[in-house]
Amino acid sequence: MRQLVPVQASDHDPRSLREGECSDGTTGKRRALEHQTALVPHRSMDANGPKDGRPTRVGEPDRNFHGPTELHTHTHTCQLAVLEGYSGFIHADAYPGYDVLFLPDCATEVGCWCHARRKFVEAEKTEPEFAGEAIDRIRVLFAIERRAKDEELAPDARLALRQSKSVPVLEELRAWLGAAEAKVLPKSPMATAVRYTLNQWDALTVFATDGRLELENNAAERALRAFAVGRKNWMFVQAIEGGIRSAILMSLVMTAKAIGLNAIAYLRDVLLRISTETDVKKLTPRGWQEHYAEQAARDRDSAVSRLLDRREA
Repeated sequence: MRQLVPVQASDHDPRSLREGECSDGTTGKRRALEHQTALVPHRSMDANGPKDGRPTRVGEPDRNFHGPTELHTHTHTCQLAVLEGYSGFIHADAYPGYDVLFLPDCATEVGCWCHARRKFVEAEKTEPEFAGEAIDRIRVLFAIERRAKDEELAPDARLALRQSKSVPVLEELRAWLGAAEAKVLPKSPMATAVRYTLNQWDALTVFATDGRLELENNAAERALRAFAVGRKNWMFVQAIEGGIRSAILMSLVMTAKAIGLNAIAYLRDVLLRISTETDVKKLTPRGWQEHYAEQAARDRDSAVSRLLDRREA
């Protein structure tokens, strides 16, 4: 299993970005980000991020990392730069650019049932009966997952629940989809939804084999929400380097939030330390949490106390 190596922007030659390379000037940042990445069994990726510097979420609830990857060429170069040699699970949508990661003896793709369900929601306008039944069947899978979360089941217990409850639902759904495919018009939205689900079936059913996995890829989608909401504000980034740097900054913010830090407090303190701290690893969200979070909290409380004393005086 290999750590995630985020692709950084070159300060010297933009062409290196297109080849998924890094300049020597980014080595320190790259190693620091690499240091804070957990060796985790599953990762989450989403293809709907900004064109240049798509964030990638890596980790489990207690070990999260959001890192930028440079994918604007729509080739597999950067995907391999980030995850080559990794052989665990990857939560992903069906973006074709990720296919190179799922070759034999490589990573295992974990599909997203929210994406599959979305196809049937789109088909509901023209095929309400068929699409509605598909949505109802998929809803049962989500209900089982809600039960597991409500009961706060451990991975082993969640796997047992899925084997007893989700697997029969999947088997019935697979048979129903096969029958429905023969009844709908070949070029209809419903046929598209059925084919998408069947083509992704192996990936969509992996979650039932491991209690650590999720039914959907919403964690990565939520991590990209900040970019999606604000994209008009930076639509006219003047250079590729600017887009990549914005992704790096957003990666720091989202990683800080993911591990429970106040992102504003983290960035404010890091900006005060960045000119004197020689170990850049300590300025990553996890490094800062370990080395400086308590001190920063004490300094903040002391400053508030002094301010209150002045007011009283």
